[in-house]
Amino acid sequence: MILIVGIMIFNSNVDAIGVSPARKTIDFSPGYKETVTFNVLNNEHKDMKVIIYVEGDLNESIKLSETLLEFKANENNKEVNYEITLPTKLTEPGTHENKIVVREIPDKQAGEGALVSASAAVIHQLQVLVPYPGKYAKASLTIAETTKGQPLSFLLTVRNLGTQDIVRAKGVIDIYGANNEKIAMIQTDEKGIKSKQRDDLVAGLDVKGWNPGKYYAKATIIYDGDTTTTESTFSLGDFYIEILDINVKDFKLGQIARFNILIDNKWGEQIKDVYAEMIINDKNGDEITRFKSANEDVNGNSKEELTAFWDTAGVKEGTYTGKITVYYQGKQTEKELRAAITLNAIKVDLIGITAEAVNLSSGRDNTMIIVLVVVLISVNVGWFVYFKRKEKIKAQTQGNHEQK
Repeated sequence: MILIVGIMIFNSNVDAIGVSPARKTIDFSPGYKETVTFNVLNNEHKDMKVIIYVEGDLNESIKLSETLLEFKANENNKEVNYEITLPTKLTEPGTHENKIVVREIPDKQAGEGALVSASAAVIHQLQVLVPYPGKYAKASLTIAETTKGQPLSFLLTVRNLGTQDIVRAKGVIDIYGANNEKIAMIQTDEKGIKSKQRDDLVAGLDVKGWNPGKYYAKATIIYDGDTTTTESTFSLGDFYIEILDINVKDFKLGQIARFNILIDNKWGEQIKDVYAEMIINDKNGDEITRFKSANEDVNGNSKEELTAFWDTAGVKEGTYTGKITVYYQGKQTEKELRAAITLNAIKVDLIGITAEAVNLSSGRDNTMIIVLVVVLISVNVGWFVYFKRKEKIKAQTQGNHEQK
């Protein structure tokens, strides 16, 4: 029980404070000195105190300007400075990570048993990059996700962490599908990268005709006879479920109606916990009922039926409007509907805004439109006859003058 309470306290406070920026990166240089500034954020705008301390193998080289901050509810943020003085030598190459920890001090009113570990804590990270002897590349892969049919851009950011310049660096990127089958291979441009510098290698890929879904990319960077790898995933197409049709079979008014809702998963992978909710309104637009289907898993690029039930006891014959919404992993698809209910059938039509506006317009409105059209036509015909007669009279007058 104590553990559960502790977890709840931690989760409720985890966003109470923040830091910006979250990271500072420095290339190692013997005796290098710099003053770094970051902000501590009071996200919940409350009265609080925080302590600040350093963790890492360079903690003796970092001096904080503040180790304790006190916030009032109206204070959004406070600046913290620290001075980093690098030693004359760091023998181990690579990234040396150090943490500036900012932790909220628990309120004494929370009880004497409150644990420090249950208070909110955030980290400003200081990275010191010690170069590797010779040539050493490290890379990351960024892919611009796009809709189906649009070309993809692959960006390989390569950083030379070595003491020597890289003369030639090039990337080869293999693309794999959902079943881990290799479906494409592309190459980036080629560049040289100086020591302690970084540059981008770029490639493009036409994915027109590819199925929607998730894909996996593995990049191999070849540089001056050596290699390194990086990987990433990307998505194609829209994460979308379409509502295709709703039908009710073997129905009798007053009994339970079974609605079969046909949906189409346009995504290339299975979507879990998909369900539908239907709302039925009376002729005045007031809701009379709403009901849901069971949750279903829908396979990728496939159609599935969801089933929902409505007890129609006390429902009268007539035409009803409403809405169906399909929910799936934080998204939803909606469509308006019209249900015509008789003694032995329910016919459901899915409609859009335009169709609804046309079909629900009254006979009086239609009559008014017809009258206006007729009037406009009559006016135009009248003007046409008038101008024609005027031109005829003018022509006759000119003829009489010429005869004289």
